[in-house]
Formats: sequence, C-alpha cells, structure tokens
Amino acid sequence: MCGRYVLIDGKIIFAVSAQLQSWRNEGRDFDILPKYDARPTNLMPVVVQRDNAYHVMLMRWGLVPHWSKDGKTEFTTFNAKCETLHSSKLYAPYFKAARCFVPASGFFEWKKFSVETVVKGKAKSIEQKQKMYISMKDGSPFMMAGLFSVWKKPGGEEYPTYTVITTTPNEVTKEIHDRMPVILDSKNYEVWLDRGMNDIEFLKTFLVAYPAEKMKAFPVMNKSDDSPEMIERIEFELPALSDVAKVTKKILS
Repeated sequence: MCGRYVLIDGKIIFAVSAQLQSWRNEGRDFDILPKYDARPTNLMPVVVQRDNAYHVMLMRWGLVPHWSKDGKTEFTTFNAKCETLHSSKLYAPYFKAARCFVPASGFFEWKKFSVETVVKGKAKSIEQKQKMYISMKDGSPFMMAGLFSVWKKPGGEEYPTYTVITTTPNEVTKEIHDRMPVILDSKNYEVWLDRGMNDIEFLKTFLVAYPAEKMKAFPVMNKSDDSPEMIERIEFELPALSDVAKVTKKILS
C-alpha cells in the first residue's frame, strides 16, 4: 500500500522532464507545498488530461466514483491493486479512460518487527513498527501511477478525487512492505495520460515495480508532522526480513 507520501517542490517536478515542462499550466496548484505528510483525504496536485489538454489539478486523495449518490464510498479507495484494475467494477472504467499521475518526492512505509521484553516478570513479544522513507537515490521526484474521478455535487460543483496504484515490491521495498506504488517510466507519461488509449493489456505492462537500483530507503522518526524532520534519517538498526523478527528493546531508545 501507499498511505503517506511527500511532495516538496512542484517546480522541480516539472524541471525533470522537457515533456512535463511543456505541459505545465500556470496556476496556484503548488501553493500548498511543501507537503511532508500527505495522507488520504488531503488535497494534492495531480497531473491529468482533460478537454484535450494536460493540467495540474488539486484533487482529494481517495477516489469517489462519479456515480456515487452522496460523494462517499463503502471502503477505502486511496490505493488500487494493479492486479485487479481491469476486472474491478469500481476501478476498471477509470483504468480504461481516466488515468493520472501523482507527483512525489518520496513515500513512507512501516516495517513490522517484534521486540522481546518483560512485563510483570514474564517474557512477552510485542509488535513494533518503524517508519521508513523511500525515495530515489539521487533525490529526484517521480510520478506515481493513479486513476481519477470527477464526482459532481447536486449543484454541479466538481469534486475531483484520485487513487494511487500499487504493485508488488522491488528489492528495496520488499524488506519493508509487500506492496509499493507503481512509479512510471518517463517514456510512458504521455501514453498513460492519453484518454484515447484503451489497450488494457498494453497498459498493464506499465504496472511493475520500479528498478530497485535507483531507489533507497532509510528509517525516520515514528511520528506524523508536516515538517522537513519527517524525512531526516535517524540511527536505527533494522532487522532483515529473513532474520528472526526479534530485536532487543535497547535499539528503541
């Protein structure tokens, strides 16, 4: 899954690609940045194709289908599994004709492990989580694949929302979590956004784990706050996934 991410600078996002620079629209969609703790229900900049042009739009994270009667969903929709997009009653229509990408500087996942401690004189194993920040090795921003919907309120006011697509992990992320966001190769940006492209089998080839050799992960503070401290590395010895998931309590101090 991908339930938290970071977007620091919108200008840098568009500077990484000549194609993106040509698509950039002048607006106030990046005024909310930097965002060091983007979470579901937050408004965030999303790149879409609408009215035969590319736009940056502020959308709420958590897709609300356009056919919803009350602007609500029965379950969480901030992530969509790539394996079932084509067959999902909810996501299939958007996978076919309403794809977007979500600019990010990095994202967070939590690694689970067990701590052996003593409670009232008895040994007890307690599950702990360590927050990890995952980004590109060179610090460059990237585009997560997404789907979007524009639900309209009774008065006609638009309520745009989106979801981030997830896939199986690469070698960097598999030690932390069993899912990761789909990160698009820049050569596929235009095809992904093209609402006239409906070759589902071809589009499914984009939904793979990003090359691990280009990414890094490190521990950060176990808290949520919208500040640069959220992506500062801390000293913490993480147990490998292949090890017995027990570590001494002293590493948490």
